[in-house]
Amino acid sequence: MKIVYSRSLRQQLLKWLLVLLVPLLLISTIASYSVAHHFANLAYDRSLFRKALSLADQIEVERGKVVVDLPDIARELLEYDKDDLIYYLIRSPKGRPITGRADLPLPVNLPLSDEHVYYDGKLDGNKLRLVAYSLPLAGTSARGNAVVVVAETLAKRSQVINEILLSMMLPQLLIVTLAGLMVYFGVQRGLAGLERLRAAFTSRSIQDLSPVPEIDAPEEVQPLLRAMNDLMQRLRAAIAKQQRFIADASHQLRTPLAGLKTQAELALREESPERVAHALQQIQTSSSNLSHLVSQLLALARAEPEAVNQLELIPLDLSRLAHEVTGAWVPAALEKKLDLGFVGANGCQVVGNTVLLRELLNNLIDNAIRYTPANGCITVAVCRSGGVIELSVEDNGIGIAPNKRERVFERFYRILGTDETGCGLGLTIVKEIAARHSAEVLLQDAKSGTGTLVKILFSVDD
Repeated sequence: MKIVYSRSLRQQLLKWLLVLLVPLLLISTIASYSVAHHFANLAYDRSLFRKALSLADQIEVERGKVVVDLPDIARELLEYDKDDLIYYLIRSPKGRPITGRADLPLPVNLPLSDEHVYYDGKLDGNKLRLVAYSLPLAGTSARGNAVVVVAETLAKRSQVINEILLSMMLPQLLIVTLAGLMVYFGVQRGLAGLERLRAAFTSRSIQDLSPVPEIDAPEEVQPLLRAMNDLMQRLRAAIAKQQRFIADASHQLRTPLAGLKTQAELALREESPERVAHALQQIQTSSSNLSHLVSQLLALARAEPEAVNQLELIPLDLSRLAHEVTGAWVPAALEKKLDLGFVGANGCQVVGNTVLLRELLNNLIDNAIRYTPANGCITVAVCRSGGVIELSVEDNGIGIAPNKRERVFERFYRILGTDETGCGLGLTIVKEIAARHSAEVLLQDAKSGTGTLVKILFSVDD
């Protein structure tokens, strides 16, 4: 069993918006650390260089020999630092240590005369930041450059970097927190329109299928809302159509049922066998008419769009189907002394539903037999002309006046002045089934000038 988890739009928006803030905070932290590291090193490097210059001021040259006159108090001031350890080294131009820690690491390349260089190193397991300064001894009895190296551990640098980073991160964390809250309340406010739509739908009764106003709906939701309104409009039209159908069907069924009841009551009261037989004959005729009406109503229900959408449409030979249906009506035509014929052609393939198309043909032939006098002629034909396949039923009966050809497609409409019984649904069913197959229905005068010619035109691909 597959479990489907519903996803909240609110949770999705909050998750993605807040997730974007995390990389932003990470990038900001890295950038802040780099800035803090750069400026802390810059400040302490300059302080370290000033110490190297102060130490260089104590160098003197006597008889070509470099000496350092560094009083004890000056040495204490130089080496004192409450946070870090300070080391120094002074070398002669020949590389001989004069004073300080002789094991201090030297740069890979010594700086040029009167220049300095910063570098990193280690001593006694401690990381150091060092500066090496080349003091020129020009103008003295010595030659070359004395090298002054001053180093310190990194305790106060790390402390200052952490303090700078903390001072920068606290406002950033505050900004991210405020941004998260703004995102949350922004999403809440942005989805308030959806909440109002939900309330508008849930507060409605099942009978209310009127359109929902789009004024307060978010722009992104309006296409969905328009589609839903369109669906409700079509649903409202379908329900109204069904209600009209039920009302018409109830009206049409009430009369024959009442007649049957009356005729049955009369038959029960009659004592004469002849009158009882006559009443039973009337009951049989009414039952046949009622059965025909119910059959037509069921056929019309099958032809409705809601029912047709569930039926399978397949390629079929319309000429072969029409030949089969026509053959089934031959006994009924012969009983009324009618000449029922068929003219077919090959290559008349259409995409349709066999049950519905058979019902369409049954109604056309049934109407033709009902309204064609004895010794008349009925012809069912199927032919093809280009991209159109034509199914036609032609008779030489009483015909349909031009001013009534539109009305005969209305439900339960019957032309007055005819002796034939019917329920007025035959051509309604034909039109519904033709519409479901995207076909066109035409009513014309018969080619002989007397009667009716009904054409069903199917568009097909060549």
